[in-house]
Amino acid sequence: MKVCRPDFYKEFQCIGSECKDTCCALWEIEVDEYSAERYAAHKGPLQEDFRKYLVRREDENYFRLTEDKRCPFLNEDNLCRMILTMGEDYICDICREHPRFYHWFGDYTEVGLGLCCEEAGRFLFSLKEPLKFELLSDETEETGEEETEEVWEEDIWIELLLEAREKVIRMLQDRSCSLWDRMASLVDFADTVQPYLDEEDLEGMEAFLAGWDGSVNCRADLPSGKAAERLTDMLSFYEKLESLDHTWPEQMRKLKAQLLQLLEKLPAFMETVTQSGRETDYEHLLVYFVFRYFMEAVFDSNILSPIRFAAVSLQMLLLLDVESWSSSGSYTLEDRIRIAKWYSKEIEYCPDNMEALTEKLEESRAWL
Repeated sequence: MKVCRPDFYKEFQCIGSECKDTCCALWEIEVDEYSAERYAAHKGPLQEDFRKYLVRREDENYFRLTEDKRCPFLNEDNLCRMILTMGEDYICDICREHPRFYHWFGDYTEVGLGLCCEEAGRFLFSLKEPLKFELLSDETEETGEEETEEVWEEDIWIELLLEAREKVIRMLQDRSCSLWDRMASLVDFADTVQPYLDEEDLEGMEAFLAGWDGSVNCRADLPSGKAAERLTDMLSFYEKLESLDHTWPEQMRKLKAQLLQLLEKLPAFMETVTQSGRETDYEHLLVYFVFRYFMEAVFDSNILSPIRFAAVSLQMLLLLDVESWSSSGSYTLEDRIRIAKWYSKEIEYCPDNMEALTEKLEESRAWL
């Protein structure tokens, strides 16, 4: 078994009540089957709470939120009463694993930390050097069976896509080129590679990767007033997505109303970001999105959506950043973490929103 993960992954742990937010509010909390059976049979101090709040609907279990949309086991200090009463081993899978995400490809697994968590964001955006990944290999397991040398076509695609992603990440981390040139080259890469996936052309993909050194090959400028029409369309689409509360659509309308002014302020904002040493935040964001979503092409042969999602997300976050900086006059690590967390919670952690964006971005690159 091999596991790939960001090199800071092992240092992560939930900071509990020290977090300025909580992952135990607004979202419906799904409960795995084992835990649901355990809670239903519980005869201890939380028996009445389980009976009152554990709900089964359409073969799924979940905790019904309180009137203020908080988990019923979350106390006033944002600590879990279940952990305090029964111990950490008693919580359900989603509470134990969040904000970790996993992708499984046979005996190869990838794991990371979602930006919906401010502590995960703190690890990522505190990096000044390029984000690195570590590959762990467990060779201790013995099956007692002879290993086969048969190679499946899916395995070849996995290896090719992993090779491609490694080169893409290396390109995104080439700081001798501007961030915008790197992002444009990323989008160009997806347009080039997608036909190989459409036609299941293994030989063509292998030949392309053998001849592609992963260098930045596009030139692009900061978004300006010329981009107002496409960015307005992008904001209008995001405005109609589902929201945890009413603040997200309102923010999209605010960005649209101020768009020309924000684009005029963008060069000054980027100068501030560069001087404060925070320009690497955007590199880390692109690498995060690529690491998290690129390999989904193994299952749906769609490289356009994850790549375009990375680029579109960067533009969205940039507009949110400029608006925040324009309003407050500052741009700090805490601002970066807060805005990335908001975007992640509203977009990445809503399956309906991700499905809508996947379909839209597969059919068009009009926002780029």
